[in-house]
Amino acid sequence: MLGPRYKYDAKPIIKLNGLQMSMKKQIESKIQQGHYKTERVNCIICGEGDFEQLSEKDRFGLVASVVICRECGLIQTNPRLSQESYNEFYNDEFTKLIFGRERTTQDLFFDQYFHGQKICKYLKGSLPKELKDLFILEVGCAAGGILAYFRDLGCSVSGMDLGQEAVDFGRKKYNLDLQVGALADCKLNRKPDIIIMSHILEHLLNPIQELERARALLDEKGFMYIEVPGIRNLGRAQYDLNFLHFLQIPHTDHFSLTTLTNLLNKTGFECVRGNEMVRSIFRITKDRVLCRNNYKAALSYLRRMELLRKYLPITPFKIRYIFEVASCWLLKRTGVYKFTRGIYRKMIKRTEPKK
Repeated sequence: MLGPRYKYDAKPIIKLNGLQMSMKKQIESKIQQGHYKTERVNCIICGEGDFEQLSEKDRFGLVASVVICRECGLIQTNPRLSQESYNEFYNDEFTKLIFGRERTTQDLFFDQYFHGQKICKYLKGSLPKELKDLFILEVGCAAGGILAYFRDLGCSVSGMDLGQEAVDFGRKKYNLDLQVGALADCKLNRKPDIIIMSHILEHLLNPIQELERARALLDEKGFMYIEVPGIRNLGRAQYDLNFLHFLQIPHTDHFSLTTLTNLLNKTGFECVRGNEMVRSIFRITKDRVLCRNNYKAALSYLRRMELLRKYLPITPFKIRYIFEVASCWLLKRTGVYKFTRGIYRKMIKRTEPKK
């Protein structure tokens, strides 16, 4: 393993509220009783089964066997929960465990809407057409906030998601073209110019099958926009140079840009643009490129992060967090916080998507 702190001890490394602790105990009970079943699989990219253990737990202190494939370098949870177990987990515990509260669909929609702005900005430099001429399909669209942003720019949009409640919200409140289902159920009148998968692939047990379906649907000159948490992006404030902060039980695969590109190459796509956040754009190709082995590079990066944590007990992100907490306290004491919150709410109301 990467170090003694990665050994399973059931202790969370992030602060959990009462609801999260309750969900953690519920999940642990289901695992111990055998209600949640696990399965051991070969690597989804190279098909091999030669793994090295990295961690025995995730950020919540839940048992999670995280390994790295020695043949291609993909970091993955293996053994992992079965599809049936994951279905129940997403239905019963996912939202409460991850967010520590019941997120309203309206909150989720607005988060997505402003995230759509970031995706659009990233896409613009690679698109040969005007946005208003494009047809965009989003897989895993939830309530459709991302699509609402693109529709407001003049695009034709459509989306699909497995969550009935979220889809109904987007349909009824914002008149979006959304349907319940997966790509296998997708029926379209035209081929999409862009397919968006934002934080979807890391949750799928069979991403290759889903990507092959996407390739069959996509226009030959179209693009795939794929976004996943980047394993080489531990420098972000939310991870604080800590690999354990990155790990969570719903993520079955942990990608770098290299391993994501390996996966897409296997399904007939080539990388147009990408970074280690990971935000990336792919297009269809006839060439099936051999995968690059990322094993040594990934291990070297993770070990370097461990050394940084050892010699930087107070990281720049902790210093920033202390400054933010102190600033927030000062703003509340002076009444500025209440004033700025009122302005922010008015701005949100003005930018509400068109219905």
